[in-house]
Amino acid sequence: MVVVPGIDQLKAEIHAGAPVEQLTAASELAERLRVRGDELLDHFVDVARAAGASWSEIGCALGTSKQAAQQRFAALADPPPGQAPFGLTGTGADVFAAAAAQARQLGHHYIRPEHLVLGLLSQPEELAAQLLAQLGVTAELAGERVKQRLGTAKPRPKGSLGVAPQTKRLLELARAIAKSLGHRCPKTEHILLAATSPKLHSPAAGLLDDCGATPNAVRDQLTRTLLQEAPELADRLRNRSLLSRVRMRAL
Repeated sequence: MVVVPGIDQLKAEIHAGAPVEQLTAASELAERLRVRGDELLDHFVDVARAAGASWSEIGCALGTSKQAAQQRFAALADPPPGQAPFGLTGTGADVFAAAAAQARQLGHHYIRPEHLVLGLLSQPEELAAQLLAQLGVTAELAGERVKQRLGTAKPRPKGSLGVAPQTKRLLELARAIAKSLGHRCPKTEHILLAATSPKLHSPAAGLLDDCGATPNAVRDQLTRTLLQEAPELADRLRNRSLLSRVRMRAL
């Protein structure tokens, strides 16, 4: 059985410093541990679903109800044409739909942050895909890396899909970033900013890193591109209070 680090071991990971600085470091460590825990559950829920386990069985294994298990992993039936969950519209909805299609094609049972990267790359005319192309990230390269990370199975053209908790948090952060920048719904650039946010420690950032585009490089390039191509956004970013809010959400 895997030995879980004890509290003393975890405390030893926090470097000496002022109490508030240590609290900040402890919060970051706790978030990383939570992310790893989510990844572990995501993986084995996917394995269980692939083996034919029902949501009732998964809920029982997790010590909760079928409904709670579905809510935890946001199980989605096939959405009506032209509609996407989580209140997404426009390019954000297109990215999510493409991510779901990629997950089905790869035989996966729920939508992970890595699938959102594939969804972003499926929209070559949009800013996120254009920026990633400048950094050498192509749909073909990312697709191969996703297969290496998550494996493949028989395509699943129909049936419900789950949504990984990290995917939900990524989309929530994308909405917050979009709102801070004066948009009602997230666009591809907002999703990309959320995907590479140090706050999330998202597998999406790890995938991009595997493709040769570090999260820092992506964020820096995206910031420069936004300021060059959207003068009205540059004016908004010059508002220090707005910039502060965006940084707080993205970091």
